[in-house]
Amino acid sequence: MVRLKGKLTVTKKTSSSKLKGVVAEEPLERIFTLEWHFYIALGVFLGVYVKCTSASIPSGDAGDFIMAAHHFGVAHPPGYPLYVTLGYIWMKLLPFGSPAFKLNLLTSMIGGLAATIVYITTYKITNFIPSAVFASTVFGFSHLVWFHSVGAEIFSLNNLFCALLLYWVVRFQRAAVTNRARVAMEASFLSGLSMCNQHTSVLFISVVGSWMFISLLRDKAITAKQFACTGAIFTLALLPYIQLPLSAYFAGAPNTWGDHRTLSGIWKHFVREEYGTFRLQAQDGLSSDFLGNLRMYTRDVIKELGILTLLLCAACLTTVWHFSHIKTIVYVYAANIGVYILFFCNQANVDLSAKEFNKGVLERFWMQANIPVSIIAGCGMWCLYSFIAERWKVEKLHYLLGLVALLVGTHQIRRNLTSCELNNNFIMRDFGRNMLDAVPRNGVLLVQGDMPSIITSYLRYSENYRPDVDVVDQELIGFNWYKSMIGPRFNHYIFPYDREVYFKEIQIRREEKEPFSYNFLDVFDVHRMAGVALYVYPLEMREGDESWTEIYEIVPTSMVFEVRHKEDSYSIEEFLDIADQRLKFDTSHINCDSSLYPVRSWEHLIADKCGAQAFLPAIYAQVKFTEDETAYIKPHNRPLMIKIFNFYRHACDTMTVRLEDGTTKMLFKPDHNNYYGIMAYLLYQNYLSTEEFAEAGKYARVMNYQLETYMRRNDEGKDVKEDYKDIKSVLAGAMKQFPDLETNKDYDMVKLGI
Repeated sequence: MVRLKGKLTVTKKTSSSKLKGVVAEEPLERIFTLEWHFYIALGVFLGVYVKCTSASIPSGDAGDFIMAAHHFGVAHPPGYPLYVTLGYIWMKLLPFGSPAFKLNLLTSMIGGLAATIVYITTYKITNFIPSAVFASTVFGFSHLVWFHSVGAEIFSLNNLFCALLLYWVVRFQRAAVTNRARVAMEASFLSGLSMCNQHTSVLFISVVGSWMFISLLRDKAITAKQFACTGAIFTLALLPYIQLPLSAYFAGAPNTWGDHRTLSGIWKHFVREEYGTFRLQAQDGLSSDFLGNLRMYTRDVIKELGILTLLLCAACLTTVWHFSHIKTIVYVYAANIGVYILFFCNQANVDLSAKEFNKGVLERFWMQANIPVSIIAGCGMWCLYSFIAERWKVEKLHYLLGLVALLVGTHQIRRNLTSCELNNNFIMRDFGRNMLDAVPRNGVLLVQGDMPSIITSYLRYSENYRPDVDVVDQELIGFNWYKSMIGPRFNHYIFPYDREVYFKEIQIRREEKEPFSYNFLDVFDVHRMAGVALYVYPLEMREGDESWTEIYEIVPTSMVFEVRHKEDSYSIEEFLDIADQRLKFDTSHINCDSSLYPVRSWEHLIADKCGAQAFLPAIYAQVKFTEDETAYIKPHNRPLMIKIFNFYRHACDTMTVRLEDGTTKMLFKPDHNNYYGIMAYLLYQNYLSTEEFAEAGKYARVMNYQLETYMRRNDEGKDVKEDYKDIKSVLAGAMKQFPDLETNKDYDMVKLGI
């Protein structure tokens, strides 16, 4: 052994050319035990995560989990019973905060514990503080992990179990051969519990379990009785799934998923039959793109963890064979990464070409693979340290690497703090409240899509917001269990066939109809007969169901859309009056600037939708107005045209953000400009007297042409600066010619006579 000035202990090469490595006898290591390392790391991560915890309902599936935990209900498949049960107990114990905040806080604490286990695992492997700091901060403060640790999501608990499983790999490898069977039983218990949360953990379980089992057989360190006990312990750990039938029989949750009163119902939920087992989405015909998914993971791991992390991983994997005491551990971790990435890339059936948001759905599942990647990178830092310290006798190198680890962690915090600080993020709550506020008293809101359904259901059934409104999921009412499990909680929603008279009428019209396989014509009819106001969101109904289109119309009077029989259709004047009253409130306190949120996030998507929504009444009014082809040349229609024009003005006000320096930013999308361009054409043609008709039309036609050119070239990714100038020039001429069409001078983008 060679001691370098009391700082380093170096083991020379043995005859087998293997290195034990360098152990840095740092001052901190003389003071702090492993327990102190745990408490300090936990304090750091909890301090950051709790500060950033979302104060209201976050995005994603959070609302579903909050409702399930609040009412002891069942979340979407596979149910996540452990997370729901922990949340239910935690909500009962915590005396303050909304249901959303309570579960958000619990998730933050679990996330902080997961990052701490990454620190402890790396430190146990290397006994090197810089490695542990690097691995835990590069993982814990990456955007994905941080963002999904401060809102109610199951990913934090999955990260915790996967990190614990990797920690148990170290325990198993370092344990005496006679004790390894007991360690394997402990790992089996952890594995069973993890399967009560997120099923992707089975990929880690398969690798770690196979390695432990082979090792035990090789060393003849397990008996048949111990093997049977290990399996029994795993089965016992699945006990949290008893939450599903308990909820079905006793909870009476107002919003739950599936009928779990039978073993077949529980099994169907466990294997995600309604979603598709081993699939992310339930769409038929949507296959996975292995190479596309793999390319995405490669790009995302660099973005999330940094290129230095991958370089350190490469350094570890190419040098670790020198270090016999950590070699096996690193190889098991690498096998976990390989199996997980290959399997997931092959099975993830998400259309990455459709929109950026779809990538956000997929990228959340990379977190599990990033745990061993981060730990291997930390081991890589220690391997480099050992080689350099032995060959060149560099003193105080551990201080330099400690500084590097701290700088990397600080960089992660600075880079991701803005997007992960959700304590003032209320866009989801505001969006849901606006939807519910737009429904008249004792009405029914039919929603479609994860976000609209989850947000409004949470507000209605967990915060008791608008208790007079029934929120009904369009996509679930087709399941037989929905009526039996959820139907009794509704006050106003009527399932077709509930009324004998209506049943007879519908049988005459559709004799071969199966129970509960009704379409939306049936739904609309029965509510019209009962006098119940029916509203829908979004504007599109269930794909392929056009049964209602000849008899009913969907009217965009506000943030949600009113279902009206065409016999009761609004006149354009009535529609404008109603929409004017509702819409100004609907969008008055939602910030539609989607650039404030990550492009792959739900928040980004919702902000875009809020802005686009403001244009729909103007578009609807314009279409109704021009059903009469001569309407735009009738002088008495001029006030009506101005009123429609003002709807576009309001929509554009909604899409305008005033910046701190006093300037404004327009949040236009090309299709919004197109809608306005059509209306502007009519206005410019008819705003003035007949004598000036030709001149007004000239400006309108030129402007419309410039708009179309601008949008086309913008979609093609070409430089549109000159097109932008051309549009402004045409508009300037129009404003000079017709001063009473003065625009809002605050707008600094395409000034369209708004």
